[in-house]
Amino acid sequence: MQNTTLQKFKTATEAFEFWYAELENQAYTGFKDNSRDGEVVGEILNAITVITDPTQGIIQSKIRKMPMRYALGELLWYLSGSNKLADISNYSTAWDRLSDDGETCNSAYGYMIRHAFGFDQWEYVKNKLHANPNDRQAVIHIKDPQNKSKKDVQCTVSLQFMVRHDMLFMTTYMRSNDIWTGFPYDVFSFTALQVLMAMELGVGIGEYTHIAASLHLYGRNWNISHKEENNEA
Repeated sequence: MQNTTLQKFKTATEAFEFWYAELENQAYTGFKDNSRDGEVVGEILNAITVITDPTQGIIQSKIRKMPMRYALGELLWYLSGSNKLADISNYSTAWDRLSDDGETCNSAYGYMIRHAFGFDQWEYVKNKLHANPNDRQAVIHIKDPQNKSKKDVQCTVSLQFMVRHDMLFMTTYMRSNDIWTGFPYDVFSFTALQVLMAMELGVGIGEYTHIAASLHLYGRNWNISHKEENNEA
């Protein structure tokens, strides 16, 4: 296990391949830890990723063939503000096991942004930055602080937007992020949100920073990557 590492990349692909290699190296050494979602074979605490060109948020790697159909579907789900299981199930049935009531999803980030807390956080942040570009309070909260038992607890804690030198910078804080199924889609969606906010504010696009308190690799995903590598060999 490593602790507190900051790395800067131009693209999301470069970021993914670096972190995956670091976690895979731990797996080769025999690192194993238990978690509620399966065996972990690599973990980095406080992994900080800086992407200098957020317009390159799509991961295009031989290691991880990122299904763009699902990535786009998830982004559209977020943008719609929906929390309905039926909407995201058009793109994946994996969410079925994560719903508490069979109808809604806790990690519907668009719903958390637009509706969950009684006001539209997106518009709130945008209005704050319009009024004062130097504002440091333009924060969107994602994780619900309630202590009720849930099948799925939001991995994303918050998104912060800051305008400096007429460019929009964004920082995402994740309590937990798995490199295989979480990191690729989260980085894609959040860099897209950064670009969208910059367009709506009429400013340039600054760096994107992604902080994962726990960035990890599950054994099942490591096994998948090995199979794909062997198939290509």
